[in-house]
This record gives sequence, structure tokens and C-alpha cells, in this order.
Amino acid sequence: MFPGVGQAAPSSYDECILESMKGVSSDIAAQAIITSCRNLYPEQQEVAAQVENTAPQADTPIPQPVPVATGPGRSLTAAELDKVRARIKAFGSSYTATIQNKNENLTVTEVTIAVWDDANSSSLHEYPQKVMIAPMESVETRFTVHYRGSELTWAWKVVSAKGINLPD
Repeated sequence: MFPGVGQAAPSSYDECILESMKGVSSDIAAQAIITSCRNLYPEQQEVAAQVENTAPQADTPIPQPVPVATGPGRSLTAAELDKVRARIKAFGSSYTATIQNKNENLTVTEVTIAVWDDANSSSLHEYPQKVMIAPMESVETRFTVHYRGSELTWAWKVVSAKGINLPD
């Protein structure tokens, strides 16, 4: 969703939306992304709001507001982390991950994976990645890693995550 470690962050609201929406197929996730990009680029909210507030056609259903968590993030508990699932495809130093948030009342805002070589336990490296994953949704994101071990003995795991509880 957001650029990986070592890559430049989006420079505008539009770029944030374009980069973050890649692979997103859920209205709930899309709304969370829009909210996140608005928070990152508040000076561009007025223009974005004008475009988004265009009146829908009479027969088009009006989307319902999506609960989005705001406020300071916190580390997930072990039980919450168990509900964050990931599938990773590795292509050299680029790992594409599909991350699922199976927590019902928590937006995941950061995921950290560890990558290591099973043949060399001192090779472990951790890579945090900013994300915005609404409850019960999944997103695809990319990690840039600096792992150079054998493809036969590499291993990875989601080791930590941060999130924000939805308001009651």
C-alpha cells in the first residue's frame, strides 16, 4: 500500500490514493485509504472533498460511512497479532504481501515482518511497513528487504503490528 523501506513516500494526496488503491477491491478498505491519505495531506482535503461529494445518480446507492479508527496507534496484543495473517511472494529483494486483518474492532496501521536464513540464525532482519487495513479486510503491500540468503532456507514471519481501536 505505502512504499516499502527505502522508497519515497507519496508526495501528494492524489499519489497517495493511486499508490494505496492498487489491488484494493473492498469499499471499506478504499474508505480507510481515503481517510488515511486525507490525514497525510490535509491541505488537499478541500479539492478532494469537492470531487468526492459529487451527487450520485438517483439510482446509485449512497455508500454508508465506514468506521475508521483515528488517534494514537499501539502495539497489538498477542491475541490481536494472531488475527493478522499474511501470504508473501518473494521476487529478489521485493516481497509482495497480502495481509489480512481478522480483528473486528481494530484498524491495523503497521506490520513488521522478520526475514532470516534458517541455516544462519544471526541473519534475522525486521522490516516495518505502514499500512491501513480496516477490520475484517485485507490489502496487498510491498516490502523491500535486504536478504541475500539461499532461497531454499529463507524464512519469514509477521513479528509485530500496530493498530488503532475503532471508536465505540
